[in-house]
Amino acid sequence: MKGCVQVFDKEIEYDFLSGWIKFNRLQNGYSQDALAYGICSKSHLSYFENGKKTLRGEIIELLLKKLDIHEISEIENIGKLRQKFYTMMLMVETYNFEEATNIYNELLEMEDIIKISPYNIEYKIYQLLYNAFVLRESYNTLKQDIKAIDNIYSSLTKELKYIFLFVSANVIYRYKSHEEGIEKLEKAMTIKKTPWANYILGFTYCFNDRQLEGIYYLEKALESYEKNGYYKNAMWCHNYLGVSHCALKHYNKGEYHLITALNGAKHFDIKNIYWHLYTNFSYLYFYKKDYEKSLTYAKKAMDLKKHPLLPAYNYAEACYHLNKMDEVDAIFEKYLVDEYKESIYYPFLEFLQLKIYHINEDIFYKRTKEILEYYNENNHTDILRDIRLGLIEHLERKRKYKEATIIYKKLLSMDDKITLIDE
Repeated sequence: MKGCVQVFDKEIEYDFLSGWIKFNRLQNGYSQDALAYGICSKSHLSYFENGKKTLRGEIIELLLKKLDIHEISEIENIGKLRQKFYTMMLMVETYNFEEATNIYNELLEMEDIIKISPYNIEYKIYQLLYNAFVLRESYNTLKQDIKAIDNIYSSLTKELKYIFLFVSANVIYRYKSHEEGIEKLEKAMTIKKTPWANYILGFTYCFNDRQLEGIYYLEKALESYEKNGYYKNAMWCHNYLGVSHCALKHYNKGEYHLITALNGAKHFDIKNIYWHLYTNFSYLYFYKKDYEKSLTYAKKAMDLKKHPLLPAYNYAEACYHLNKMDEVDAIFEKYLVDEYKESIYYPFLEFLQLKIYHINEDIFYKRTKEILEYYNENNHTDILRDIRLGLIEHLERKRKYKEATIIYKKLLSMDDKITLIDE
């Protein structure tokens, strides 16, 4: 709804009033019938909350008083407040988390005033963005906030619908469901197409066996980021383009993008990307059967001590192919200990040990099935392929071809989404 209305002697935008009233109604446990009773018809309230009809200022005042809101705080300069929102979002997008935190702290100082204004919903959506991307809070922590805004989604402006879908999609993708997260991202893209949305959608496709689509969106994001001088963002685009091309066996293209990202990381001294790049290089050279080079990069990633178990897996697997069994055993002895049991990659490394030493035994089948289920439940679909292939090899050795075929079909259903091309 366009335009403004006089409420408690203040000029307020309709767009933000409707969602604010609905939010407070739901927070207070009022039905539409209960809130509208004695003030206006339920249908009028419903149309207003959904942005389809306006209400007179005096009616809105009565609704607010029933919700125990008797004044609206004065926001001296709403344009200035929104500029803080937009700038914080840009700082988050461009990985300037320190400046994003400075702006967020400024907003926190205004929180008591914002809370009793219609702009509280807008604030909550940007607060959700900060908590999701900077603090990286889990879905369980944020789900009540997501649900509360979901309940008033139809009352949001087009811009806020986009931001909410985009942010909630990322939280859901990381912690709850890849499919649901991607669906929300795609819905956000129908409202507004931005470089950040292209990048995130490309990333999600990359790790869900939709690499061709991933490359399309990552390249669109890369073009925009390079054009606007956001080189840190461009560097991450190159990293995931490298991953996508390697998954498609476009090894030369994959190497080009990873090298470009590494050169950028060195030039701009971006330390937090090194682990990703070294780990991805170790995968690249392993698949190219350059095991010595794979070892070199896996060792570099392990030395950074950030999630050392994933590059340790690569290191041990490359050593196995080079018949360096003493080094394979050294990896298992170092990392398959209580100190690392909380790592998400501990079961993956355990699977490799079972595969190397116990693939013909029942313990391999029993424990690998548990590990497969663990990664399914924890939304780590990107490493399921190796585990499924290990199970297939075990079952075929045991001549259990029927069960092996079922797992083959699951692999094929993943591969049907991409085209594998050797260079």
